[in-house]
Amino acid sequence: MRHVLENNKLTIYLEGELNSYNSEEVEKEIEEITKNSSFSSIVLDFKDLSYISSAGLRIVIRLKQLYDDTSIINAQKVVFDIFNMVGLTNAINIKQA
Repeated sequence: MRHVLENNKLTIYLEGELNSYNSEEVEKEIEEITKNSSFSSIVLDFKDLSYISSAGLRIVIRLKQLYDDTSIINAQKVVFDIFNMVGLTNAINIKQA
């Protein structure tokens, strides 16, 4: 997982699928990145994320709870539709690709 820290903004790039098979590993990686960085906002770049399951949604919700200034950019339509279907587009700033 790639990440960039610039101007107090931490951008994390997710790719492939975020599901119950890999969510634990992804969450651990994100925890390592966030505990070793100083930032005021988190941006999750979903440009290369093709699918997100409920396990992945839980990671995003947890990040939003921990860091109020959390947003998503470049969400593919299928991923955006999942956020919209469960009502999270009102809770988190999400922009489609």
